Amino acid sequence: MTTPVVAPESLPYPITIDQLIAPIGSTVKKGERLFAYKFWYMVEIASSPDEGNNNGSHTKKAVRESIEFFEAPFEGDLVGWEVDTGDEVAAASQVICEIRRPCNHDIVYGGLCTMCGKEVDETDQVEANLAMSHTDNNLKVSRKEAKDIEQSLKKRLRQAKKLVLVVDLDQTVIHCGVDPTIGEWKKDPSNPNYDTLKDVRMFALDEEPIVPPLYLGPRPPERKCWYFVKVRPGLKEFFEKVAPLYEMHIYTMATRAYALEIAKIIDPDGSLFGDRILSRDENGSLTQKSLERLFPTDQSMVIVIDDRGDVWKWCPNLIKVVPYNFFVGVGDINSNFLPRQQSGLLQLGRRTHKKPQESDELLTDIMDTEKKLQEKIDEEVKRQEEKLSPQLNAAEEAGQGKSKEQLTKKLEYSASLEVQQQNRPLAALQKHMHNQRLLVDDDDELYYLKDTLAKIHEEYYKLLDSGDSEDADIQRLVPILKNKVFGDCHFVFSGLIPLGTDIKRADIVLWTGMFGATTSTEVDENTTHVITKTPGTYKARIAKGYKDSIKVVHPDWVFECLVTWKHADEKPYELIIQDPATEEELEDFKRKMEQRHLIEQQQRDQLSTDALEKSAQGNALELFASGISWLSDDEDEISDDDDDDDDEEGKDSDNDRSEDANDHEGGEKENGGQEESHTKAAQKRPLPSDQDMSEEQPSSKKTHIDESNGASDEESASDFEEELLNALDG
Repeated sequence: MTTPVVAPESLPYPITIDQLIAPIGSTVKKGERLFAYKFWYMVEIASSPDEGNNNGSHTKKAVRESIEFFEAPFEGDLVGWEVDTGDEVAAASQVICEIRRPCNHDIVYGGLCTMCGKEVDETDQVEANLAMSHTDNNLKVSRKEAKDIEQSLKKRLRQAKKLVLVVDLDQTVIHCGVDPTIGEWKKDPSNPNYDTLKDVRMFALDEEPIVPPLYLGPRPPERKCWYFVKVRPGLKEFFEKVAPLYEMHIYTMATRAYALEIAKIIDPDGSLFGDRILSRDENGSLTQKSLERLFPTDQSMVIVIDDRGDVWKWCPNLIKVVPYNFFVGVGDINSNFLPRQQSGLLQLGRRTHKKPQESDELLTDIMDTEKKLQEKIDEEVKRQEEKLSPQLNAAEEAGQGKSKEQLTKKLEYSASLEVQQQNRPLAALQKHMHNQRLLVDDDDELYYLKDTLAKIHEEYYKLLDSGDSEDADIQRLVPILKNKVFGDCHFVFSGLIPLGTDIKRADIVLWTGMFGATTSTEVDENTTHVITKTPGTYKARIAKGYKDSIKVVHPDWVFECLVTWKHADEKPYELIIQDPATEEELEDFKRKMEQRHLIEQQQRDQLSTDALEKSAQGNALELFASGISWLSDDEDEISDDDDDDDDEEGKDSDNDRSEDANDHEGGEKENGGQEESHTKAAQKRPLPSDQDMSEEQPSSKKTHIDESNGASDEESASDFEEELLNALDG
């Protein structure tokens, strides 16, 4: 099997193939010259004092041609060329030639090819750069090998009538805290929370000491930390129903040691997950999760359950669950490695076990407690960073910026454990309850989720059995099923999303959007539901006065629909509007709505106009985009004699060309295998060319410049060069 050699990003496009050096059938070594190419660039020429043009307002420019060599990125037999002498390569990723390698190094472990035993560096790993292992980052496979593995997995799963379920841990199937108050309450039968803590499990881990990068001193002692784990209600029944239908994997942003301890609790005999456990130690990213990490080429049979949607970029495979917050006020102890969420009432889901007023007061206290904890964590992290500042700066100067980021994340995690242990948030919240029970275990998420997963499994294999293998794809099926819940709904959230939040990025908006809902900030003629906890808000009062068909409902209705995947009846959740909007308020609202529509229409018109202008400018730029090789080798000097009115635009144009040159230089640094052969090329800005010119001179794209042309041809070429350069500067 041959391997294509593609044009890298680092070349100064457009380039023209000048000579094919290696003949077909020859064996080329890595770093050996494959072909020569040429390109054109402009340089500024310093004006002499005699020319009287030294005031800086005008510069002379000259066109230069350069020839460089392209080196083979790997060894093998040259099977064939995909380009010929005189051909133009306009952009990266175009196939140049095909080489049959002695070994493609499809599977590499620890820098050694498992097929041929040869030591392989990153430049040799043309394909083998994908990590699929749960437990080892040293194992890399090629895309071809990954595809073969996943095809084999798909065949095995379909024979067993199974799908794949990727399971998050914290606040999805368990909740964990380190507040010592939990252990004390667990031992005290007189405590009102004693009964709900009976099944809480405990384990201890030695926390790795935090040392700065480049640290060479004695290793600090490890600190033991006790973890208290509450399993989400219904987990046993959930696994009993789901395990026969799904092959399950754990994917967590906690450490591997932590993940293994949790696995012992939820899967003591290893029959559910086996060794299919991926932690942050092997993930490769401290802030994001990706299905491509486990299934690089095919996610059509994979479902994810997680309480966070943002870390998955709200991918279609995701089923976001309501976060499990048993230890109220504690949050997710491993969330410091994830993007920070903006706290709000909707993050806490449903809490129906309290009287409304008491529940609202407790929710406010919980949010305040979490906020105070986070503030203390931030203070502790800042203090530690200031303490380690000299070492961090030294690491950054040594090019270890990534190590600095990792250290900051570790500091945040360590601080979150320490602050929770010292501040005891549960004890503080218990005072609010006046010796009543604080911890209540009435969560029902998994009872509904197991049925939803069974339904998805049934629909998938129904499609597959009917011969519709293309639609038997989780990435198509799940969005279709979700969209039926809120497909015709237009939401307005009132008093629930914190001020200053970009509504398009709010979790609840993205979440309900996956189920078909459209959300806007203001009530309008499309609004179907106003979601609020308080019926007296302005939007709730206006909505009912403006259109009686608009339903003003409690957010628990939204969660009921999200949990059950059904459009629940609104009546039990509708709020009574005791103080509807007055006629004056309605008239003012309608007037403002009309003004808003007018502004929105003006903005749309402006965007349309801008798009047309941008398109027109793009068409104009295309005149110089094809890179035709019409320039001569002569170093013709060209005077920049534009009008004064165009000076500013000329400066902008020069800046743009300077930025482009920097882009080429940056790309050169990234291509480690070809630095030597392209260093000069990356520092020079290629001259764009006129696409329309190619219509008048169809042969110019593949034709070299004849240096023996007559004087009239030279003058014509020079005149055209000057015209083109003036156009570029203007």
